[in-house]
Amino acid sequence: MTKRSSLNKELTLHLGLIFIISLLLLIPKIFFDSVLSDRQYMQDSAIRSITSSWGGEQTIAPPVLIFAATKERVVEVSKNGEQRLSVEQFDLLLAPRITDIQIHFLGQERQRGIYRANLYRAEVSMSGTFSLNDLLDRLQEAQFEGVSVLQSSPYILFPIQEASGIDSVEELKINGVSLTPRPGQKNVSAQMSDGFMAILDHSLQTREVSFSCSYTLRGSLMLALQALSGQINVHLDATALSPSFSGRFLPVKHNITADGFSAQYNISSLASGYSELYSDNLPEKSDIVVDIQQGRQHYAYIERLSKYALFFIAMTFVTVLAFELLSRTMVSLVQYAVTGAGLISFYLVLLSLSEHISFGLSYACGAVLLSIMIALYMKAVFKQLRQGIALFAILLALYLILYAIVNAENYALLIGTALLVLMLGVIMYLTRHINDHCNGDNAQE
Repeated sequence: MTKRSSLNKELTLHLGLIFIISLLLLIPKIFFDSVLSDRQYMQDSAIRSITSSWGGEQTIAPPVLIFAATKERVVEVSKNGEQRLSVEQFDLLLAPRITDIQIHFLGQERQRGIYRANLYRAEVSMSGTFSLNDLLDRLQEAQFEGVSVLQSSPYILFPIQEASGIDSVEELKINGVSLTPRPGQKNVSAQMSDGFMAILDHSLQTREVSFSCSYTLRGSLMLALQALSGQINVHLDATALSPSFSGRFLPVKHNITADGFSAQYNISSLASGYSELYSDNLPEKSDIVVDIQQGRQHYAYIERLSKYALFFIAMTFVTVLAFELLSRTMVSLVQYAVTGAGLISFYLVLLSLSEHISFGLSYACGAVLLSIMIALYMKAVFKQLRQGIALFAILLALYLILYAIVNAENYALLIGTALLVLMLGVIMYLTRHINDHCNGDNAQE
């Protein structure tokens, strides 16, 4: 019994020291996180330097007709209850009843150092109609009580987030009459405070106002579109670009090939929630978002992977400990530390390779390389080939499951829990005869 008690004490101490080593390995992991943050900052700086002279992320919207209006408001001016009328002047913004938009992207890539940014030139064509009946009907509502539209000529505004990216305006017509574009107003919307406009130099005699416009816009990384219309139909197509679609709405149909993509949107005001008339400011929403900078995501994947570092180290150490108990070969704490350092170095290998080749290939190279190194190291420690092969297979399985967790974020908890239960079952199976070994030793004594 004395020998068994001594073995239990040694095992407890051994486990405690292994736990301490696992926690100490978080120090180089913190160093890696710092390196990762630095690389992300360098990438963002390089991309900003490329896009600053070309055009950044753009947001566009259908045009709005802007009318000067006034509203009378009663103001109390004295304690005696004397009142007077105050007249406020503001803008009324009328959205189109229907808008058809076609956008053709011409993509290109610029590089600074090892970092790349996807740029585009968007050829935008818009056409549609405004209904002045919508304006008159809304003015009858309670929120517009006392509002009067001035007789001055309205103007049409095409909101764009960064007007510095406008290459040219090829066509701008209202009711078939060509107008001259001018720089846009700065006070319409905080999100899209830029763009171009045109003053209607003729009176609007008809209740339906048609418009058509074509312009070319430079941008990068992303294009967003606000579906500011009663009914909006958008067709997108591109060459030399690979997108992802997000925003409040996804395309009703799309096709992505190696040469480019196409997508179709059909959005009604019932779905978008937009009104026909606004005062002063437009709502800020990104209904359609086309992201063309997919290469930025590998840093996010690596950051997500690094959060599982302690869990991965623990699973590997538990496996080595199980082999240690079964073979009754003591693995020194230095050898545990070296193994843990190898596991941490995987993230640095992955980070270095992913900046030059695809993330999937980088992950595979790093996983195979470190699994082979650690398996050969443990084979030398245990002096048995089968332990090395078994550990190699287990490490590859762990890396495969970790890759699945990162790429299936919605199921990360489920996969992680399944991994934990599976590993616990394996350890139970491997250590089920430990007491038999101890009892055998006591009997021999």
